[in-house]
Amino acid sequence: MKSPMTVPKIAAAALLLLFAGHASAICKWKDADGRTHYTDAPPPGVKCEGTIKTQPPISTGTATPAAPQSYQEKDMEFRKRRLEKQEAEQKAEQEKQQAEAKRQNCESAKSRVAGLSAGGRVGRYDAKGQIYYLGDDDIARELAEARKQADQACK
Repeated sequence: MKSPMTVPKIAAAALLLLFAGHASAICKWKDADGRTHYTDAPPPGVKCEGTIKTQPPISTGTATPAAPQSYQEKDMEFRKRRLEKQEAEQKAEQEKQQAEAKRQNCESAKSRVAGLSAGGRVGRYDAKGQIYYLGDDDIARELAEARKQADQACK
């Protein structure tokens, strides 16, 4: 079993390692009960029995780490990321819908060109609901217009 003095020594060593990067020297001192303490700022009137020099943190040339964020800042960043994700999803959905609409317009325009190119009679309805048939010149004009529309719709 470990002696009662071992636990404080382990805790002190852990604290020493924890603060080693922040302090330039660690003071070792004993209290009135004979317990050993390690600190970078000993209490007033305490004489250090020894000091341990520490190395400053090694700089890797990268930016210094950001200060710890509060919960509010973390929450705001989370909400911002979530909003950006939702906006990206909405944009992707809109682009998908636009691509589908473009595909359907292209198919419709190609179908119209195919119908006018097939030959035969082409009928239309007037405002009274009566059917009338297009002549060859009218069909050629509509076919040229349909090809132009198909070219634009299928880009």
